[in-house]
Amino acid sequence: MPHSSNATETTFSPSRRSLMFGALATGVGMAAATTTVATATEAAVETPTFKYPSPRGFSLALWGSSTIENAHVTQGVPAGLDAKLETSLKTLLGIDIFNFGRGGETSSNILARRGVGDARYRLAFPDNKIPASGTVKVTLDSSTTSTWNQNTIFPGYVQDIPGTLTAIKESEGAYYFTRSVDGEERYAPAGAASEFYSRQEMMSRASNHIIQIGRNNLNQLDQLKKDTKAAFDMAPKTTLVMGHFPAGKQAKDSENLKQVSAYNAWAAETYGDRFLDTMDWLREKSQESWLRYGDLQGSDVWNSPDDRKDYEDGNVPRSLYADDFFHLNGWGYLVLAQMMAARVSYLGWA
Repeated sequence: MPHSSNATETTFSPSRRSLMFGALATGVGMAAATTTVATATEAAVETPTFKYPSPRGFSLALWGSSTIENAHVTQGVPAGLDAKLETSLKTLLGIDIFNFGRGGETSSNILARRGVGDARYRLAFPDNKIPASGTVKVTLDSSTTSTWNQNTIFPGYVQDIPGTLTAIKESEGAYYFTRSVDGEERYAPAGAASEFYSRQEMMSRASNHIIQIGRNNLNQLDQLKKDTKAAFDMAPKTTLVMGHFPAGKQAKDSENLKQVSAYNAWAAETYGDRFLDTMDWLREKSQESWLRYGDLQGSDVWNSPDDRKDYEDGNVPRSLYADDFFHLNGWGYLVLAQMMAARVSYLGWA
């Protein structure tokens, strides 16, 4: 039975100030000793205001890359039809939804945001010090297992200091750490003392979860298995694993189709009813009358010979894809939302 929601909205707005501190020199005895103050960058760094619900009951957190982030969700559907996953799920289930999708990320980046201990970013601050305010350029300590990704940006904490970690696109391996609250300079030697703890993980600890990780590194099946297990094991009783789908218009024997099939087969066998069969819903369930003439009414799904050919070749029908034939369009997202809602209801979560 759907739960009613009286959630308020929590916002997280990092400071955008960037301050430059000079070195302070003081004389001690006969020698001059120099005390170095952590230096903030002069460049202004634009950081977004992160807006998340503050649930007062059951909630669901969605983790992944561009599919979870609703990339191209406005394509295909009529103007004014909001096909975003969180909108549909809130309507279908009556619960609050955290959307933690970030386009372009690989599985290790998603693990870092999910809060998996071994995947947390360990930051290397200049002079091992966090500045008292503003933004500072940092790199990753060599003990960090997650890979650098130019799309990374999310809120979190180093020790008890809140801030935002933003990848510097033009400088591989580097990030900006922007403090959201001014304070005192803090010693943070690279390693355990400089780990960046995900605020997304912290605020969703009471939530149930759906994870879809690795669409951007599907060619690393063994790594995806390991990373999926790590994400699932964060909350094994309250997590669903979502399968993958290929890019559109694939040949029958394409490498992409093989990669998707291999991962989905492994995940289905490993997680049973905790696995969401994305290909089944996009290829089979979307043909059933309740969905085809329900949420998909007004679309061209299954009306063209091309869709039928796609099906025969093992593909998702092209009418569910956006123009880039990599992401889904709005109709495709409506199918995914129905898939998620059906399993959440079946398990009695909502």
